[in-house]
Amino acid sequence: MNLAPPLATTHNGQAETSIADKSAKPLRIAVLLGDAVNLDSHSAQVLGTFTERERVQICAADANQSTVHGPTAHEPKVHEPSVNEQSSLTALLGQATTAIEQGKLVELKFNDGNLPQSLYLLDGLRAAKLRLHAHAFIAGFAAGNETTGVANAAVENAATVANAALAAAKRSPAQTVQHQLVANTLNEAFVALRQGVTALAARTQAPLKGTTDIKQTNNTNHQAGYWFSDQHQARVLCLNLVAKTSHQADESRNLNQSLVLTQGTQVIAPKALVDENRLFVPISGDSINELKAKLFQLLSSPDIGAPEWSFASHQLAFWFERYNTNAPLALVLMAASSDDLKLEAKAMLTALENDAVRHHDQHFKTPAGSCFTAKPLGDAGLTFVYPGVGTVYANMFNNLHEYFPALYHQLEREGDLSAMLQSPQIYAADVKAAAGMNLSQQAISGVGASYLFTKLLTQVFNIKPKMALGYSMGEAAMWASLDVWQTPHGMINATENSDIFNHAISGELTAVRRAWQLADNEAIAWNSFVVRADSHEIKALLPAFPRAYLAITQGDTCVIAGCETSCKALLAKLGKRGIAANRVTAMHTAPAMLVHGQVQDFYTQALKAAAQDSPIRFISAAQTAPVIVDSNSIGRAIADTFCSPLDFSALIQNATEQGARLFVEVGADRQTSTLIDKISHAHACQHSGQHQSTAKEATAAIACNAKGADAITSLLKCLAQLISHRVPLSLAPLIQPLSANAAPLSSAVLPEGEPQ
Repeated sequence: MNLAPPLATTHNGQAETSIADKSAKPLRIAVLLGDAVNLDSHSAQVLGTFTERERVQICAADANQSTVHGPTAHEPKVHEPSVNEQSSLTALLGQATTAIEQGKLVELKFNDGNLPQSLYLLDGLRAAKLRLHAHAFIAGFAAGNETTGVANAAVENAATVANAALAAAKRSPAQTVQHQLVANTLNEAFVALRQGVTALAARTQAPLKGTTDIKQTNNTNHQAGYWFSDQHQARVLCLNLVAKTSHQADESRNLNQSLVLTQGTQVIAPKALVDENRLFVPISGDSINELKAKLFQLLSSPDIGAPEWSFASHQLAFWFERYNTNAPLALVLMAASSDDLKLEAKAMLTALENDAVRHHDQHFKTPAGSCFTAKPLGDAGLTFVYPGVGTVYANMFNNLHEYFPALYHQLEREGDLSAMLQSPQIYAADVKAAAGMNLSQQAISGVGASYLFTKLLTQVFNIKPKMALGYSMGEAAMWASLDVWQTPHGMINATENSDIFNHAISGELTAVRRAWQLADNEAIAWNSFVVRADSHEIKALLPAFPRAYLAITQGDTCVIAGCETSCKALLAKLGKRGIAANRVTAMHTAPAMLVHGQVQDFYTQALKAAAQDSPIRFISAAQTAPVIVDSNSIGRAIADTFCSPLDFSALIQNATEQGARLFVEVGADRQTSTLIDKISHAHACQHSGQHQSTAKEATAAIACNAKGADAITSLLKCLAQLISHRVPLSLAPLIQPLSANAAPLSSAVLPEGEPQ
């Protein structure tokens, strides 16, 4: 492979190139993280077949005293770096490039703290031919000395070196995230290199250890969380390393080095969902007495008093192995430590003795997440519920990708993940940006959150709903998320540019202006209010307030919307206080009917070939019978729901009559779960005098996310309740994170790797 030579190190504040052939291919060295967690068995096996390799071992204490050992008959040749090589990471990489051009495998060994680390380097094209999926690629590097004491010399030289490295890699600063770090020893430089490779493989954008306070190329501070990128564009990281030289002759000089890394085709291994700080113990049995016996066994285990890591590695595996998916009863214990687990187990034992829990269908649940029900609802009435607009929030589930990297990898290959979640607003440095999103942005992000959690529940945990419904615009999220629409991602751009969302029923409210016959210069002061009142009370007053509307009925509360003055006057007439939503949307009001045809056309989408064979029953607020799965019926149902007053209470009652029992809210926060519980309880009370409530009529609502709570803990609480209700699901992601979430790359990635 014709690799471009490295850039030469100079002493005049400049970085000069020694590339003779400007048409040469950019440098492309595949880098693999050399540890048991991230180096899969295939990669380890292939790397072991290299007969020629060079091993460079760096001593963390003093880079000028690297320690190496000579190879035995069975060990690879060891390359000992010279003093000159050790003074510069780029110089050593230049030597490595020469070895790689000769077909050798280069192994770099160094220490991060007291932990030994290694990186494997080989030719990128050869790695592709060997079906090795690199964690990252080195695409270019440069170095240059700066003379201190000269005004702006440091800044100018660092920029010159970085630009030289980017030019060698044929990358532009605009598509690059840059980090500046201090690395005074060669070992520190390698630690920085490994951090950069790990960040790319984890798709995590966060300050690296030792990073100085600089800004990204887009002039925003580094934010922890998922590293979003433009679709089909590889992430590019430029590491800018600064080191003060230690040689007497170079006392007045600093060394600047820049390395350009691009993402590889391998994602990093997922973090464990269950560990010593997040304990999750499922226990199954044929009877409550058997569950009690197993709880006593757990409490008497000697491991429960052992260090957390010991309990997590031994006891958790033991209980997962004993768990029987087909047992009629199950409980789950959740705790943050083994001591807390004891308390949870004791609380559960007390609950199992409680007559209300044993015989009267009372579900037991602790704040930590431990739960049990003696009369599981099963999955026959498992219903996914999709929340409406306004549930998304700043930095929502921003660490989820660390636990499900393969899922995020899949989603970003299928569509524009950044646009789907509206990441510039949701994950902005200023948390107020999310609160300031307009209606179209909130709608897109809300659907994106529901789409993500749907794929997580159905594909990763293999949970299969029998029914689905949506709250308001949640109906659109339902169709987009459950494999019905052919191109759901195409709705993102359409929504962003829709006159419906940006002007007609939000923004300038042109539909309202037409309905109220206002002149262009007449202002509209629109607002909506949540009020605890009976819908019949409100309806009786509406004729006196023609510009106020009953938009939503939801259990013991309602939402009125319209002219702010009229709404306040109506509330005063009711003698009620309303909570202002301060959101401008005319959905579910009479003016929205003026755009009914546009809304129907907008949501009349082409369907996937197998959509009509879906086993899921889709329920709309617009009709009693399930929606027929065809483009026209779906478009009409969404438009009817969108433009008419929403009676969420009637929707839940209708779903219950059709067999819905276990409602799982799929999306950001928990907008509908509390509402459903209240609606179901009120419905049961209304009919309690007519017939005795039975287990068959019992319902439960579960949320998979909650604002302000840890996203993984919220997800585990949801799974725990599903287990207690005996809903079939895969436990593999909990007990086998490496194999369960490994990215299915071998059949999906072209030999040349990620798009450039």
